[in-house]
Amino acid sequence: MATEERDVKKAAELKLWIEEKIAEHLEEIDRLRETLGYVDATLRASTFKTANELMAESREAPEIREIKRDKGGQTLATAMVTPYSVSVEPVEGVGLKTATPPFKSFLVAKILQGMKSKDAELVGVGKLVKGMELRFDVEERNGVLGKIIVENYREKTRLTEILNTISWTFSRMLEKSAPG
Repeated sequence: MATEERDVKKAAELKLWIEEKIAEHLEEIDRLRETLGYVDATLRASTFKTANELMAESREAPEIREIKRDKGGQTLATAMVTPYSVSVEPVEGVGLKTATPPFKSFLVAKILQGMKSKDAELVGVGKLVKGMELRFDVEERNGVLGKIIVENYREKTRLTEILNTISWTFSRMLEKSAPG
């Protein structure tokens, strides 16, 4: 029985030691995430890009994709995709007014703002490092869309959803603006 008691005591000691180590490492991970968020925020304040974005841009050319109309296959826009951002610009001759539905009501308000809000919630509960949440910007001139820039999409499925939604939205906008 003495050997069994020693084994149980040793196992209990090891369990406590392991739990302490796990707690230490979790605390260290939290501090590392906090530090990374600070570094990214500092870089963003001066360059508007995270360290990962700067490194990715320095070693990798963007992938260029065509955004096509969902009916007929006409090229509507060009997307420049990097691992951290996507920039979509209508091709010459495709004038899209940002006031044309469903641009603001669906693409901006529901899809992009929805993704941004979900990320803000994740940051709030500590599941996403501050600075890594989705950001987007719509550039327009005299009411005509110039470019949409989405940063920190993070997941391939999100990128696909963004590009498919842009294709659908641009197609509907052209239908509404076509003389008819």
